[in-house]
Amino acid sequence: MAKLDLKNIQRCYLLYGEDTFSRKSYEDKIKRKVVDEAAEMMNVSVFNDIKTTAGQVIEAAETFPFMSEKRFILVKDCGFFSEGKKAESDLLADYIKNAPDTACIVFSEEKADKRLKLYKAVEKNGAAEAFNGLKDTDLASMIEKKFAKNGIKAPKAVCVYMVRNAGNDAELLKSESDKLLAYLEDRKEVTTADVDAVCAKSSETRVFDLVDAMIAGKTERALEIYRNLLSLNESPFMVMSLITRQFRIILKCKSLAETGMGTDDIAKKIGTASFVARGALRQASSFSYDTLKKALNRCIETDYMIKSGRADAEAGVEMIIADSGF
Repeated sequence: MAKLDLKNIQRCYLLYGEDTFSRKSYEDKIKRKVVDEAAEMMNVSVFNDIKTTAGQVIEAAETFPFMSEKRFILVKDCGFFSEGKKAESDLLADYIKNAPDTACIVFSEEKADKRLKLYKAVEKNGAAEAFNGLKDTDLASMIEKKFAKNGIKAPKAVCVYMVRNAGNDAELLKSESDKLLAYLEDRKEVTTADVDAVCAKSSETRVFDLVDAMIAGKTERALEIYRNLLSLNESPFMVMSLITRQFRIILKCKSLAETGMGTDDIAKKIGTASFVARGALRQASSFSYDTLKKALNRCIETDYMIKSGRADAEAGVEMIIADSGF
């Protein structure tokens, strides 16, 4: 996770990346540095709509603070760092060069185009920091510390299991940890059974289990998982997409492993968490590259048949589960 130096508050910041939990944390840290909680109502402006204009942001920054040295302006997920709003983005780039010292503008975006004039202006006149997704080991440590702070023992294996269930989502993991703390009551140690009893599995994790069952030849179990996903109002199109994605990951991991690459390096290469790569390598271990490639091709063909209207979506996914070729 990135660590911004907040000793000297800049006139503008750009926080960007997929780690929404850490971005939110730094948005709050900067706000607390800029404005006292008692003066927050009159000195904080928040924009979180893609329709937000440069003029609205500038007007907020030009408004003089009330009983505070500075105003805090948060511009979140408004798209100013994408080509789609380049004209508005350029207006802000010109403005922040001479923005008043009475304003602190914080931009927070999932993605930011470094080629844009605004990105370069923020870098020159403030600070730009990337917040990429936390590693699974970092997330597991975060959970472990949260439980320890509340007097609960959480074995590393249980914390990793939680990450495996929820996916690379720090905010969701924080919420699931709170649910577990309430569930434990007077008990002082959390187990995987507690996680299973309380915590929701992400769709990606459920599809991983589905593919696991397909590969193990447990067709009925795979179909049961699929039907449970449908009962949770998940789209068969989404399930088909995730099954295809999982087979792509399995093939990539197997191919890279055969070159001698280690698990962590494979995960970094394909842009996924280490535990995902480990799971995919385990899934690939009993099958040849050709067998897995045939399974992927069958997924791609079925996906095409569904999207072209030649097969019913729900039945098409059942077909691929029941006849995966393993």
